Amino acid sequence: MKNIEFPDHWTLPKYKLGQHVKQGQIVGVEYHPPGTRRSYTFGEGWHYWILIHELEEDIENLPESYIKPLTPEELRSVVSEQQALIEAYQKNIAALTKQAEED
Repeated sequence: MKNIEFPDHWTLPKYKLGQHVKQGQIVGVEYHPPGTRRSYTFGEGWHYWILIHELEEDIENLPESYIKPLTPEELRSVVSEQQALIEAYQKNIAALTKQAEED
């Protein structure tokens, strides 16, 4: 993975792409420098594009101050959900592989 460098006068983003937060999953990051039209319209600083639900197309643009990180318990819950999904896909793959071998 390549490193991204920011100008020295920018603050660093607090959250990362792909990170799960209370509002959803971060799928984009945008910086609005002071004195620009976007900073005047939307506010200065980092803004995050949040995918509200993985199966829908709803994406919300929120300033960094609105982002709420997940608690350790909530993160463990996300991990459990992802593990259950992986297990379901693995079972589906095994069933399809067996079916393909029988044909």
